[in-house]
Amino acid sequence: MLGWKYLSFLGLLFILNIYKYASADTVNVTALSSCTVPPEDSGSNANTDTSADTESTENTDTSANTESTENTDTSANTESTENTDTSANTESTENTDTSANTESTENTETSANTESTESTETSANTESTESTEDIENNERKRYYKKRGIKRDTGACLKDNSELTTTTLCINSSVLYESTTSSCTAADTTGLNANDYIVIICTAEDACTKVESTAFSTLSENDNLLIYQYGSDGKVTQKKNFTYLDTTNNRLIICESDGACTLQSEGYYINDISKSTVTDSPLIKVDSDKTATPVTDVQAGNTYLKGDGQIIECKIVSSKVKCTARVGIVGEIFVNSAGTELKDALIECNEGSGSNTDTSANTESTENTETSANTESTESTETSANTESTESTETSANTESTESTETSANTESTESTETSANTESTESTESTEPSASIRRYNRRRKAKLNSFAKRTESVTCVAKEGKPKDYYLNSGLNKTTKPLIECNDSKCEEISGVSGANYLNAGSTDLNNAIIFCSNNKCEKQTPSDINKYYVGKDGDNVDGLIECVEITSTEENTTDNTTDNTTDNTTDNTTDNTTDNTTDNTTDNTTDNTTDNTTDNTTDNTTDNTTDNTTDNTTDNTTDNTTDNTTDNTTDNTTDNTTDNTTDNTTDNTTDNTTDNTTDNTTDNTTEETIETIETIDTSEELTNRRRRSTDNSTRKCTLKSAFSSQGYYLNSGNDKSVNQTIVCDSTEGCKTLKVDLGYYVNAGNTDKPIIKCEKEGVECTEEAPSACPETSKAVPGNYCYDGGQLKFFTANNSTAITATRSDDTFAYAIIPSYGFPGIKTETGSLFKISRYFITRFYKSGVVMIDKNGKLVDNLDGDTSDITLFDCNETTKKCNERPGCTSNTYMFDSENAKVVFCNEGNLEYAKFTGYVVDGNRVTSGTKHPYIIYCKGGENCISIKSKVSTYYENNGYDSNINSLIQCNSNNCMTVTANVGYYVAHGENENAGIIKCTSATSCTYNIIKNKVKFVNAGYDKRNNAIIDCNRGKCGVAKAKSGYYLTHTSTLLIQCTSPTSCAEFTPTVNYYDNADSSESSNTIINCVQNSNVVTCSSEATNNGFYLSSLSNVLIRCKSGQKCKTIVVKNGIFRGAFKGLTSNKRSDNIKNIHERTVDDLEEDGKMVNLRDNNDDAYGIIRCVAGKCAALSASELAAIPMCEFNNNKCYITLEYAMTKTATTSIAAGNICTNNDRSVFYFATDTVVVKPNVISGVTSTYVYTTTNTNCLEVNDSYNDMFFTVGSNIYTLDQGSVFQYYETGYYFINVAKNTLVGGNEIDAYNDENVKLYRCNGSSCSIIDKPDANTYYADVNKRILKYNVNNDVFTFAYEKDILCIFSNNKCTPNADMKDQEFCITYKGEIALTTTDIKNRETGECYRANNINNYIYGYSQHLYHMNQFAAEMVDQTGFYIISLSTNTTVVSKNYKNKNNSIVIYGCTLSSCKVYEPREDTYYYDAQARNILRYRNGVWNSPSTSGFAYIALDPSNTYIYKFEKEGDEITIQGKANYGYYYTVDNEMYKCDEEDGECKLIDETGYYFTNSGEVYSCVYDSEGLEATECVRKNCVSGQYYYIDEAYYRCEVSSLLVPVVSRYCSFDDNVVMNFPLALTEELPDKIKQTVDDIKKNNNSTAIVKRRGKNYLESISGIFTNCTYNVEETKSTFDLVCLNNYVAVDEVTDEVKICNVDQLGYVECVEDEENPEKCTISEAFHSWKPSLFMTIVVLLFGVVMNAF
Repeated sequence: MLGWKYLSFLGLLFILNIYKYASADTVNVTALSSCTVPPEDSGSNANTDTSADTESTENTDTSANTESTENTDTSANTESTENTDTSANTESTENTDTSANTESTENTETSANTESTESTETSANTESTESTEDIENNERKRYYKKRGIKRDTGACLKDNSELTTTTLCINSSVLYESTTSSCTAADTTGLNANDYIVIICTAEDACTKVESTAFSTLSENDNLLIYQYGSDGKVTQKKNFTYLDTTNNRLIICESDGACTLQSEGYYINDISKSTVTDSPLIKVDSDKTATPVTDVQAGNTYLKGDGQIIECKIVSSKVKCTARVGIVGEIFVNSAGTELKDALIECNEGSGSNTDTSANTESTENTETSANTESTESTETSANTESTESTETSANTESTESTETSANTESTESTETSANTESTESTESTEPSASIRRYNRRRKAKLNSFAKRTESVTCVAKEGKPKDYYLNSGLNKTTKPLIECNDSKCEEISGVSGANYLNAGSTDLNNAIIFCSNNKCEKQTPSDINKYYVGKDGDNVDGLIECVEITSTEENTTDNTTDNTTDNTTDNTTDNTTDNTTDNTTDNTTDNTTDNTTDNTTDNTTDNTTDNTTDNTTDNTTDNTTDNTTDNTTDNTTDNTTDNTTDNTTDNTTDNTTDNTTDNTTDNTTEETIETIETIDTSEELTNRRRRSTDNSTRKCTLKSAFSSQGYYLNSGNDKSVNQTIVCDSTEGCKTLKVDLGYYVNAGNTDKPIIKCEKEGVECTEEAPSACPETSKAVPGNYCYDGGQLKFFTANNSTAITATRSDDTFAYAIIPSYGFPGIKTETGSLFKISRYFITRFYKSGVVMIDKNGKLVDNLDGDTSDITLFDCNETTKKCNERPGCTSNTYMFDSENAKVVFCNEGNLEYAKFTGYVVDGNRVTSGTKHPYIIYCKGGENCISIKSKVSTYYENNGYDSNINSLIQCNSNNCMTVTANVGYYVAHGENENAGIIKCTSATSCTYNIIKNKVKFVNAGYDKRNNAIIDCNRGKCGVAKAKSGYYLTHTSTLLIQCTSPTSCAEFTPTVNYYDNADSSESSNTIINCVQNSNVVTCSSEATNNGFYLSSLSNVLIRCKSGQKCKTIVVKNGIFRGAFKGLTSNKRSDNIKNIHERTVDDLEEDGKMVNLRDNNDDAYGIIRCVAGKCAALSASELAAIPMCEFNNNKCYITLEYAMTKTATTSIAAGNICTNNDRSVFYFATDTVVVKPNVISGVTSTYVYTTTNTNCLEVNDSYNDMFFTVGSNIYTLDQGSVFQYYETGYYFINVAKNTLVGGNEIDAYNDENVKLYRCNGSSCSIIDKPDANTYYADVNKRILKYNVNNDVFTFAYEKDILCIFSNNKCTPNADMKDQEFCITYKGEIALTTTDIKNRETGECYRANNINNYIYGYSQHLYHMNQFAAEMVDQTGFYIISLSTNTTVVSKNYKNKNNSIVIYGCTLSSCKVYEPREDTYYYDAQARNILRYRNGVWNSPSTSGFAYIALDPSNTYIYKFEKEGDEITIQGKANYGYYYTVDNEMYKCDEEDGECKLIDETGYYFTNSGEVYSCVYDSEGLEATECVRKNCVSGQYYYIDEAYYRCEVSSLLVPVVSRYCSFDDNVVMNFPLALTEELPDKIKQTVDDIKKNNNSTAIVKRRGKNYLESISGIFTNCTYNVEETKSTFDLVCLNNYVAVDEVTDEVKICNVDQLGYVECVEDEENPEKCTISEAFHSWKPSLFMTIVVLLFGVVMNAF
């Protein structure tokens, strides 16, 4: 830590420095003097300083603990300055570029704790009186005396002294003019508010206004001030201000301290916020000082500043802003101010002179630059630890003085006597810094020296450009345009060709001689040595050759050596020897005692802190990267003894401490990036050390050689040298890099090594000197030599060499031993090509034909028998001899660039233009990936398309297959379909092929942006061909419409895979090519008789489309969208949209009839009769149309205020006005641009006349409408079961599919995690199915809902509340009736899909695993799903089944079965049996039908087949798990109705089975005995039962005679149609009628006694029987008779009959004694004759007559009736 004596010394030195500045002679006025206006002669005290007995310190700043007096001889440690401001630790200069973090003020620095008094009289309280003055002057005298002023001339006062010359001064911001005897307000005649006053100061108290006519006399050295005149008469000084005098065109710039200077020639940066020029960031000053704003400044422009700095302009906050910076050695810019080549560039070089901008962190003073112990002159470049000049940016750790010359141990002051050692010896004792600090300071010094040398010497100047010159761009555009190119007229920034080399015009040797560009980036490259070659850009010409070789030239030798030897040695040694020895020793001998101590006491506080914030980071990095090699070595050799001592004695206290305190923070940070840039561009010790200087007057440099024909190959040194190893040049085509085959090449670039050897793929080739040619006896296959400028090759042992002539190459086949030729590792047979300049293996893919002399065959017109055909393959690098060719195939002759066609085994050249499939080159066995393209059979090329594409087929089969299709590495000819195909993949799909028929296809290059429908093989995946910027390719389509190649057609894409062309109608179409940034719509209009389409910009609103239920909605900043609409009303996108007639789909508007509306154009309806109103589109039931004028008039116009609407009186007075609208309707503003949605009834605005409301108003709420806009687009407004949504320009009836919990009071959709919100009394559940919505009543069973917020809720029927089904819903993926959840499905039946659908899992499924589950396809599609319970579910809801019964479900659809389900044998069906909510799967019994009440069907599963009865009848049916019985059912179509349960008895079912329902056990069972069965349905069946169970029971239905009666089981039945026996009831019972009564033998176990007796009598008396023989089968065998006297007992529901006779009963007529026989057919007795075959039998006579009852017969009947009544 420094001792107190050392600190005292620093303080003393600080005082000396203050004095040094104060004593300067140079004028440096930064503001007008403040003045006090004396009182008038009358004694007025106006403008008088009234603070009596008070010391004035105005405009005075004094040093610490020091009093100063004017014109006083000062003693040691006392210095006085007038109007000087000195602050501790800071010094600043006028017009000096100072470092970052350094405060700069001009001659105004203030130190703390300082008092000063000026011109203090000896006696402080002495008052002077002069009795000779007049009484009227007494007041003025007292005024002067009070302020210590000796004279009372009446001039203005300046800070307790007089302004003694004619000058301007300031009092309370008012401008005064003072002479030696007067003080008056300055003349402001002609000045307006905000005018500027320019003032020139020739001395501190001599400032006058510059008149307009005097501007031409001003110079750059004049000390100027600028004030702005205000409307209140006061003036304001302008600081940091740019002033352009538009009258005289002069530019004046004011610094931050107020000092202003007229500017000389150059460009100047203009801050428009602090300038009179507000429209340009730059101002140009010509050589005659004429200043004009630069109006065409563009971002990226570069200008040369007058002081040699670079001005760069860029966009800042959307405006162009320019900034200046120091150039860096080697930088090149395009001069934006250049007008021709002579000043087209700006170049930054090392140099010195005035107007040099040096590094930051410097303290400087005006017009003075001094180094330690050395006097310096104006505008001299400074070294480290020196002081710099005005307009100079100085290096770190320097101090500057103002017009002061310093010598050893001496400081000079103005008008001050100074004792020689007074200030330098006082307090000189100090603590000397340690050795480590000294070493640190030495390093700091070295770094500062290096950085100062690099930056102080940089000057940027205009540079002439030359055609074909290239430079690396240093401008702001270098990231996008990194190269500068000069042509015949200008130099400009360019991006550079990727992969190209350019000769750097800024290089004079190998160093940075090449500029290489790649991917829009360019960099300098240095060739590693001579004999390096690059393909170089040659302006607009074809590429040339950049040769980097050694050139012998006196001129270049002189220049080069001068640069290398003179500059390097001179500059370096000058710096090392001169600066180090001079400065360091000077510092040692001279400054040690004076400067060191001075620095210790003064600079530590002043400079140290300043440098702390300025230099450290910059200097450190600079020294580390730049100076280490140079300075360190210099220091080692030169400065060790000198500098070290100097540093120890001189710099340790001054520089080291200064560096420590000042430099640390500021410079390091400020210049780190700058130094890194400098190092990158300008310094490279490695490159410097690599320079090789020749002693034979030669120069190593690079030059560009324009295109020529090379005699061989050059070894490529460019970046692609490992791929393209050589360079070959042609005078026409230029130079190009070439990928060569392995082999030997003649080296044109190095005569010492004339052969280039290429022996590995993808590796650089090497130069070599060839061996001598071997003797013939020693020759080995693969040997080569280079002799006499000719390559020779040996193909066999003991063979002569093969050579090529100048005109013809030679081909030879040879078997080469291992490693006998480049690339051959094992013995291989190969074809070789020997040329004048190379020997290589030949394996170019294709075929090559060689004659017997080894020459290439290029003509097939003659004899081809001696031709050898080789098939070559680049992949295998082999050529194999072919025995022949395959007919009808094309082969590529790679050497002749032709196509060989194999015509029935004969080789011939094919002559065509176009494409054919290369049938010779086969991959993967059968694939042909190559095609061949020729022009007239010449210049053919082989093509392998990288993408799937098509070509026109020009081969032999083109009349059948017009196209070549290339896909998946296989090309083949195919038949064309009409349409468009992506064509020519080798050109990256540059066009299309249009086929108008199967045989007519043409190729077209598409340059503009257009779409086509893809007719290619991949059209299902890529339906569109998209052509843009000359390239076409297939693309997935967007749904919508595309403009296509003609305006009369459009492409419609209904899906990404389905597109087709169609002829549009007059309509708008959604443009699928539209985007948010370019929102357009397709408008098709009628032009004459043709509809043409084009795209146009969209308006906000809705457009009608070609589909009646689709509208196109367009919003600003969004892509238009199509919306499917059923019901809604929408604002048209433009005005004047009306239909020509009333919309067919709209019956009325607001429930008004057509009769209420007048015809269009006949009504007064405000704005609706002109084009100023927007059209309105209304959609009803999916049909949309623009409203006609009359329909539009039916929509009221409203006035709106605070959500309350009234229909306007003006509208209401029209004839057909709508005077009231209900909730859910709209009204609009005057031009129909704004909709108002009625939330309640809207009526006409009340018309108040004499205080009485003339219009009745009815509303139910305080508000009744809303202005329709985007703020409501998330709300839902309900009117009954309808839901409405509001958006800008539309009221949409909402019905998107889903379940909605809507709070109808708040019009909001319920969501979130608060279950109470769902159970709010105002919440209703809506179900929308895509076409309508309905309010859902509370279900009868527990139900799960997935609402639109994708949350699963459960309605609990027991407590009538909704709850969240699960604490956290599980998301799952549904596919193919399987679910994959994102969490374990433990005890959770339901998960929810990402679409918000509800899915039911059959079992617990683990996370990410897959299991069976159910999900309905849509909200209208109901399925059954079974898990823990059976659910009836749709897409978003699942209701638990809680109804007893069976549910027969098809597993393919999960729905109740229909006929197509069970008739399909492959369809699986499951039966769920439910008792209330308890359900389980039932295995079906084969004898049972199961009834599904939901499906209204019964099904039985038997023999593996489900079936349903085909007819109505009885069946054994299970209604539910607990009820199975015989039921009667009726079948109508596919529906079955259960009519009732069977009674006890027999029932024959629809399945031909006989059941007996037993009363005892209450069950129905199949019969188990053979017999006749009379069913309860009145049918008689004869059934055969197989007791062994081998056969099914067979029953045959027995017929009865229709109309006859039957006695069965003691009851009478009548036979109806279909042999159905029905009980005899009253309507069938007639007392007088005779009827046939039958007694079925099979059903009668025992006949009634009388009947039995009669039957016996018939047998006995007539040898016959009472049985009637019936014709036909299956009639019941019965005993028949005639009965009469039918009587029906209503109470007993029983009938009785009387017997007349039984069939074949014989009786004697008592009257006639005739024998009669009873005949049922004749309903009585008839004549009886003897049966010839049976004499004992009487039979009916053939000639019988109608029976007439006789008395006998009557008696017999009566008797028989009595008998019958007995049973």
